[in-house]
Amino acid sequence: MSTEPEDPLDRITLSPRRFAAVLSVAALLLGLVLALVPVRVANVDLARPKVSCGNTFGGAETRSIVNGLGENSQPVTIAYIDLCERAISERTTVSWALLFGGLISGVGLGVVRRRA
Repeated sequence: MSTEPEDPLDRITLSPRRFAAVLSVAALLLGLVLALVPVRVANVDLARPKVSCGNTFGGAETRSIVNGLGENSQPVTIAYIDLCERAISERTTVSWALLFGGLISGVGLGVVRRRA
């Protein structure tokens, strides 16, 4: 028998396996949200709001970019399409890494059994 009193923090502390599960679910959800939320970039005109480019699944949406710019200048539109493609590419890298990392770690936690 131990004479030391029970530590109250032991009851609320997560085990390493549960902590990994929480991180995996958080990464999965954050990756999914980042993949679905539209990418926005700054507008040339400071009085107008930001230009919405599209999300990582659909790519750059030309109609949305033209509507956001409010002008029909072809060189500006082409520059913004390129800018949006690069911004979406950066977002895709982060969101898919989080999404698949969370998915793989979640499946790994579900498949690998704990020691009894």
